[in-house]
Amino acid sequence: MPLTTSFYQSDIQRGTYRHYKEKLYKVFGTVTHSETEEVMVLYAPLHQEAGNARLWVRPLSMFTETVVTDDGEKPRFAYVEGGY
Repeated sequence: MPLTTSFYQSDIQRGTYRHYKEKLYKVFGTVTHSETEEVMVLYAPLHQEAGNARLWVRPLSMFTETVVTDDGEKPRFAYVEGGY
């Protein structure tokens, strides 16, 4: 079994996403919480310093929700390009 994220099923398109605060993130796909089976998105900031790099998870429902800003309603994360 290959140990790459593209081998595994994902409930969201893999690729680059822009957070509503403008930073870019690489989405590896979705993962499942071992106790609750909640679907979560596994992602990482595209620009990180060596030694401080981190992976993040956020519930899929929160990742795909819209937020209200001074400029109106926007997606929390918007798909930009490419799959992995």
